[in-house]
Amino acid sequence: MKYSIVILGLLVSQLCFSQILNIQHSKIKQDSSFVKGNLTASLSLYNRSAAADSPVEFFGYNLNSSIALFPKNSRISSVTRINYLKINENMFLNTGFQHLRYSMFEDKKIHPEAFVQYQYDNFRGLSPRWVAGLGVRHDIVKTKKLSLFFSPGIMAEYESWLVPDSNTGEEVNVSFLKSTNYVGFRWDVNDNLDINSINYYQTTYDRNANLWRNRFNVELNFNTKITERFGFNNSFSIAYEDQPIVAITQTIYSFTAGVNYRF
Repeated sequence: MKYSIVILGLLVSQLCFSQILNIQHSKIKQDSSFVKGNLTASLSLYNRSAAADSPVEFFGYNLNSSIALFPKNSRISSVTRINYLKINENMFLNTGFQHLRYSMFEDKKIHPEAFVQYQYDNFRGLSPRWVAGLGVRHDIVKTKKLSLFFSPGIMAEYESWLVPDSNTGEEVNVSFLKSTNYVGFRWDVNDNLDINSINYYQTTYDRNANLWRNRFNVELNFNTKITERFGFNNSFSIAYEDQPIVAITQTIYSFTAGVNYRF
């Protein structure tokens, strides 16, 4: 039974893999250390079948990591998400991304950010997405307990999509210059609980299709500390894309709960 719950959770988290990174959830608080980070990993094996001659075997793993370096008045962040699931001999899900971000002059209320990202999602037919961009973050409120912020920015995006239900492996490749914007908050309720949320809006005008393409994403996280190194994380996210490049589900959502290790 416990393995069934693990696999079910892995399936849900992978089927609803978010297309936009929550940088606030992944952001690491600075202290006297030059390098800080956290790591969450799991491995799942499952074997159950009603018929002896039709075995069903599941193998899956996921890896989440956030690492930050703190040069003077700056931050270099690396965020990794990898999810994999195989059923019998067939790969079922293979999703993940690598995000790098450089935030300069963080002691200022208004400071620039630069970022690059590589992403793939075989279940939805995305392989790959490359993103590079610049933004200007505005810290409206920034105290030890509460932060409220927003950032307008611009990014270049390249995507390669497999056409669903295509037996020929047909691909659609597109590239856009997009407006990317986010607004969010982080609230340290007490020493053992913090809540953070971030909301993205990305848009561009596609001249070839003569339409606007809009993407929205909302994520809410509750982090509970058990010890100095271990804690629980609960996360809910929902994303909507009004004009997807290929015929995929426009709205995806996910709820995940896990254990986090910090170093």
